[in-house]
Amino acid sequence: MNVRSHVVDLTVESQHVREVVATIFHTVILHRCFGKISYKKESTYSIGSLGVKDVDCSHIDFTYCAVNCPELSEEVNQQIAEFHSELRSATNAGATRTGTISLEFYEKKKQRWPFNADLIPWEIWTVKLTLVSAQSVPEQHRREEMIGTELAEKVFYITQCINRSDYVPKTPDSASEMPNIYHTKYADIHPFLFRIKHTLSDVTDPNTVSTSVKKLLNYS
Repeated sequence: MNVRSHVVDLTVESQHVREVVATIFHTVILHRCFGKISYKKESTYSIGSLGVKDVDCSHIDFTYCAVNCPELSEEVNQQIAEFHSELRSATNAGATRTGTISLEFYEKKKQRWPFNADLIPWEIWTVKLTLVSAQSVPEQHRREEMIGTELAEKVFYITQCINRSDYVPKTPDSASEMPNIYHTKYADIHPFLFRIKHTLSDVTDPNTVSTSVKKLLNYS
């Protein structure tokens, strides 16, 4: 199975990092999530409604839609905040000015005991950020307006990609197989299995890369 890979490349200031990544990731997750899936019997199930909320950005003139699940939002935003913190710290040290953070969807393929299940990615969304600093207030305002426009374009791009008839894992025939396709820790939603990773890159030496992998959710 070929993995679909999408890259969003943006130039931003430090205060925009969290909201830019959150806009992209929450938009994607919204389209890769179902309401609660309940099985009545084998091969027969119903899907509940999915709550949606509007999120207003504080540093950018932009509003995006996200799944209305506080636990999910907190976990995703925490990973984004850690990425931002590491990126900012490395930047302050004068080494790193770029970073990438990826949202990877995968499914589990069971192996014979005693081997662990294989995690097979089927879609990856990567946000590549280059940090800059505005030299004046007018420049900062112009950059905020530009980022808002770029985010609108990226969200439109996401919806175009999501609506293609590409491969997505099929809802299993039994509830016991659900953890191989969906995260089942939430009470009212079932998002496809996903994890978040991030990497910091030294732009002064492209051959030097320090990697910090962050796992958002348990695989079990």
